[in-house]
Amino acid sequence: MDTKYRHVADQLIAAIDRGEYPVGSTLPPLRELMTRFGVARGTARAAVALLVGEGLAVVKQGVGTLVCGTARGTRPAAPERVARPQLEVVVSGWTGVGADVAARLGLSSGSLAVHRVRHHRQGTRVVQIDQQWVPAGVAGRIERNTGQDIADRETTPHTHLTDLMRRAGLNPVIAAVTMTARMPEQGECATMRIPANRPVLVAYHVVHDSSGRPVETTTTVASADKPTPMFTIPMN
Repeated sequence: MDTKYRHVADQLIAAIDRGEYPVGSTLPPLRELMTRFGVARGTARAAVALLVGEGLAVVKQGVGTLVCGTARGTRPAAPERVARPQLEVVVSGWTGVGADVAARLGLSSGSLAVHRVRHHRQGTRVVQIDQQWVPAGVAGRIERNTGQDIADRETTPHTHLTDLMRRAGLNPVIAAVTMTARMPEQGECATMRIPANRPVLVAYHVVHDSSGRPVETTTTVASADKPTPMFTIPMN
C-alpha cells in the first residue's frame, strides 16, 4: 500500500500546485479517487491523510477535504494569504491522561502519555494553542529508535513529531479531524488575548499508524474570528 498511496498523494499534490484544486476548494471524495486511480478505499484514505499531515489539506465533517496550502516552494503564496504562524513548544512532560484523551488514544484513563503544549504566534500574539498527547509506548519507541526524548523540551524541542515517528517505523499516515465551537476558558483568554464572550474553534486531531493504532492526539484551540491557523494543523 505504501507505494500506491504515495503515488496517489503525489498526483493530488501536483494537481493542487497546478491550481486544479485552489486553496479553499474541496478534493474529490474517496469514491472518486478510488475510481480515478484504481485503488482501494484504504489507499485513497491514506493518500488524503498524507496531504493532511503535510499541512496541505484538512478534513472537515459535513464539507469534505479542504485544500489549505500548496507544496513548499512550488508556487508563490497569494498576496492576501496570511503568513504561517511561528510554532513553539512551550510545555512538554509526562502526565496521566483523562477519559476523553484516553478514549481517543484507545487507552485506559490515567495511562501515562507525553503531554506537549504548542503555541502558534503571529508577531507577539498567540493565535492558536495545541495540546498534544503521545502514548508512553510510542514515546518510548521514538526514544529507542531515534535517541530523542520528546518529553524533554530542552533536549528535544521538535515542534512536529512526524519525522521522528517515521524514523521510529511508526508510519503515521491516517489522520482524523473533528471540529466544534465553544466559549473560551480563562487561560485561553489570557494566552490569546481574546474576550471571554467570543467563541473559539476547537479541533480534535487523531493520528494513526498504518495499522490503524492511534499514536498521537491533539486538541487545538483558535479564535473563531481568525480561523486561518485552524486550517494549517500539521499531522502532529
